[in-house]
Amino acid sequence: MEDPREICGPIAHIYRSHMAYMAKELEAYGIGSGQFDFLMVLYRKDGISQETLAKILKVSKATSTRAIQSLEKEGYVYRQKDENDLRAYRVYLTEKGKEIRGVVLEKLISFVDTLLSDFTSEEKEIFRLLVRKASLKLCEPGFGPECQDGRTKCNKNEKEA
Repeated sequence: MEDPREICGPIAHIYRSHMAYMAKELEAYGIGSGQFDFLMVLYRKDGISQETLAKILKVSKATSTRAIQSLEKEGYVYRQKDENDLRAYRVYLTEKGKEIRGVVLEKLISFVDTLLSDFTSEEKEIFRLLVRKASLKLCEPGFGPECQDGRTKCNKNEKEA
């Protein structure tokens, strides 16, 4: 590939469009840009530490703290001291946070449906496989301690559930 912008530019555009879309769609629920990512991680594994959330999402501890505080203020999550490490907090979904899951997923599905609306079924599957393959590459040493789903190691042969 001669010009990396041919790949990175569209990926960045998709990411920014995704963030803007989700922020707009979830604004009425008091969920701001980037905060829904924290909910998505908690939907997979509730009760993880703030530090782990920051690592999974590849954001600073300060960014993680602000997002969690906003979600806490809106009543979607609560923090509790970690019994094993009194300096750390674990983040849990509240009932309200669990109830909003369907809305968040509906908005996410709507975005993906729009993104892939001109793709054939075969193209959608190829795209899904290629995006997954590319993202798994970033789980290798040097790109961060954890994968998006919280594992410290990626299984490249694993099928997405």
